[in-house]
Amino acid sequence: MSQVMLISAIDYCRPQKLHELEDSVLQTLPVSSYQLTDGTHHAISQYGDDTWRLEDARFPSNTPDNKKKLRFKTIPNQFVEAVKFALKHYDIKHTPSGGTILKKFNDLKPFLNFLDNINVQSTSNITPLHCANYVHQCKQEVSKQTKKTLSKISLTHRFSAIEFLYYNLKGTQWAFEHPWVESSASYLAGAHSQGKKTAKTQVIPDDELKVLINDCNKVLEQANELIQLQAEIELEREKLAEKINSQNGIGTAITKQFLKPKGYSGLKGFSALYSDIPDAMAIIILTFSGIRIHELSAIQIDAYRVEDNQDEVYYWLKSHSSKTYEGYTEWLVPEIVVQAIEVQKNYVKSFQQRLWQEQAERFAQDPHDSRGLKIENFKHHLFLTNSMKQGNQINPLSHFAFSERLKDFGNALGVKGLTAHRFRRTFAVYVAQSAYGDLRYLKQHFKHWGMDMTLLYAANKSQDEELYDEIAVQIKSFKVARVEEFLDEDTIITGGLANKLISYRSNNEPVKTFDSRAAMAERISDTVHLRSTGHSWCTSDNSGCGGRSVIEGTACVDCDESIIEKKRHGEYFKGIYIQQLELRQIDDIGEAGKQRVERDIERCERVLKDLGMWDEVKDFVS
Repeated sequence: MSQVMLISAIDYCRPQKLHELEDSVLQTLPVSSYQLTDGTHHAISQYGDDTWRLEDARFPSNTPDNKKKLRFKTIPNQFVEAVKFALKHYDIKHTPSGGTILKKFNDLKPFLNFLDNINVQSTSNITPLHCANYVHQCKQEVSKQTKKTLSKISLTHRFSAIEFLYYNLKGTQWAFEHPWVESSASYLAGAHSQGKKTAKTQVIPDDELKVLINDCNKVLEQANELIQLQAEIELEREKLAEKINSQNGIGTAITKQFLKPKGYSGLKGFSALYSDIPDAMAIIILTFSGIRIHELSAIQIDAYRVEDNQDEVYYWLKSHSSKTYEGYTEWLVPEIVVQAIEVQKNYVKSFQQRLWQEQAERFAQDPHDSRGLKIENFKHHLFLTNSMKQGNQINPLSHFAFSERLKDFGNALGVKGLTAHRFRRTFAVYVAQSAYGDLRYLKQHFKHWGMDMTLLYAANKSQDEELYDEIAVQIKSFKVARVEEFLDEDTIITGGLANKLISYRSNNEPVKTFDSRAAMAERISDTVHLRSTGHSWCTSDNSGCGGRSVIEGTACVDCDESIIEKKRHGEYFKGIYIQQLELRQIDDIGEAGKQRVERDIERCERVLKDLGMWDEVKDFVS
């Protein structure tokens, strides 16, 4: 019979001082618990157990059960009590997520094995020399996965684990000297430099993203028909099973009666299309929201809310985020995300019905049934899966399972190396580009991502602030890249600010105060406002022309705060020039019209000559 409490194990342990407890009391201390329908809490694991199984609520909903356990038999026996104490002391003091506790435990394992190999019998015997030798060994170690020496991040985690052990064992029988008094884990790992950080996650290229979204959109358009047809097939399958003994015979009958009339070649092809629905809907949601995989898995049936401001309708995606302890979180999304959610709600309905039925049957036999209690945590989830290895049980989609499905989905379309986080970075990059007028083919879906989006997010207390920060980083990177482009001798520019930028290229004085041209570009980007008008870059930090250049593009030519690039804007001025030459031939535009035409022709000629494009248009002059 498990230990029964009126409060959770976390709340029960919070006032406890572990070092003051008798060993018999300590060993029976509840480490984790689950709540029953009557409000009582039953212990899952106790302090003295060889394995601590942590609560489901401390992990993202897509975490498999085997990733929720701390197995103390996997570390040398002489260190078990010290490690248990350190982990539980940290847990009581900080109440971290389950993933954080497991990470601390796993990061300690290499160090504990190292100590065991050199015959250290207690953590109290650890010396700075042991730690220094361990640091040296880790820096020589080659990763089995990458075949390279361990990364700075991996080293930092390993060395931080020693500091974790030191701080959480202070004042106990297992305490030891500070591992490196005048240093730190990050310094020893070489991760203390303040150099420019670069994103490691690759952006999905435009051509690959087009392929993905086009395919997913096709699935979206036919999904409800597929779901309806699948329901009809399942009903007919039960009837046919009473008349036909072979599965092949049933499949043939279904194809003839249901699939052929609808244009499907056979059951295999139809089933492949049907099974693509959740993957395609997940990709649409990831692409147009920027959420993480665990946030996708935590989406429930009431997945969004609508905010109607009369002039415009806004859609907010709802879920829970455990990455930064934000809890309930919302993301502003375009309508296509809502359409994907509605399709997925329709798709998952049969899974939920089976799940609810299973829970009811289990509770009818035992109100404390562990599987029935677990179902309560995910029965309203939008993404569920049929676990073949677990007797066709319905379960939340795990991170690993979704990653594999995502990879397979991408491979089938020729998109290699597809991972969930690539969608988040790609989203941030596209939003950053949209802030500079480069919406590309996704323009219609990012229509809110401008000042209106900024204001909406600022007013929403449930926003995903970290995603907003990632977008800001991408905007900064995009801006720096443009300034570097302006400073490049090969970039042909004109406009009011062009001469100043060109002077930076040839004059070495400004560069001497920076380590590199890139550093100079980054500093300049901090002091320059930059936005795209479509036909120039505007650097005005005030109202400037008041936006007049949007309808009078040639106004930027005479503006002191404009930059016009040959690569990005040359064709625009070439087209305007030819158009104005045609207008010059019209007699009925009035004197004011003629003056404006002559002014625009003169402006365009200046730009085209500065950009080296005059030879392309001079033949048009009669």
